[in-house]
Amino acid sequence: MNKLIYINLLAVVLLFGCMQPVDLEVDVLPDKSDIISLDVGLMGENGLFQSLPVTFEEIDAETRTITVHLKTFMSMESIWVSGRLENGCTIKPVGEAPAFGKYGDYTQPRKYIVTSPAGTEAEWTIEIMNDPNLPDISCIADLWTGAGVACKDEPSPGYSPTSVTAEKIEGSCNQIKFTINFWQDSNAIIELDVELGEFDENTFVGSVTLLNSVSFTSFGYNMAYEAGTAGTYSLNSLELNFDAAFSGYGSSGSYPLTFYKQ
Repeated sequence: MNKLIYINLLAVVLLFGCMQPVDLEVDVLPDKSDIISLDVGLMGENGLFQSLPVTFEEIDAETRTITVHLKTFMSMESIWVSGRLENGCTIKPVGEAPAFGKYGDYTQPRKYIVTSPAGTEAEWTIEIMNDPNLPDISCIADLWTGAGVACKDEPSPGYSPTSVTAEKIEGSCNQIKFTINFWQDSNAIIELDVELGEFDENTFVGSVTLLNSVSFTSFGYNMAYEAGTAGTYSLNSLELNFDAAFSGYGSSGSYPLTFYKQ
């Protein structure tokens, strides 16, 4: 029996030893040098990456261009851009383009070379901008004047003014006169003359200053807003958060109002 097993094993070895080498086919290396998707964002206050809201993103594989419109006002001088490539591809910046996956300046279209595993190269152009349909901020007072301006009483929303007018002071683009019926009281019509400071080009938030002190009485309370620092405004939320020093009702020294367009 052992002899028979030995003879069979020897036959198998001889059989495979005499076989001729066979050329095996291998898969062709991927040859697509494309960008599949793009991520745009910045570092949030919590230290974590925060994607920026996008209203439009077009990836054109034929012209190898990517166009992105951001939903919020944003400085293009320091944003984070990365994305997903075809499997096995690599990407490198051209000229002054920031490295993919790092903060950089996108104030102008940037070019990149994407290389496929097969070695095929393609030049891509990435253009990122604020949405052209965002409000015109050349005259920021326009955002809170004219028709449709409303005011929210933050401590007591149910008593928010029902009569609100807002007009630019002497045609100024940074001074506004708000006239409201405080607590919906027709006997407490007050005028708040505010000045909008320059906005930060990274956050698009600016300061508000109350130019005139205002004293008034409503439902038996003698109250006053004092001239001086009076909150902030945001070009992204399109809200003007009025919070001047306050006295006469409560003890917090604050009675904030929010002005916005409906």
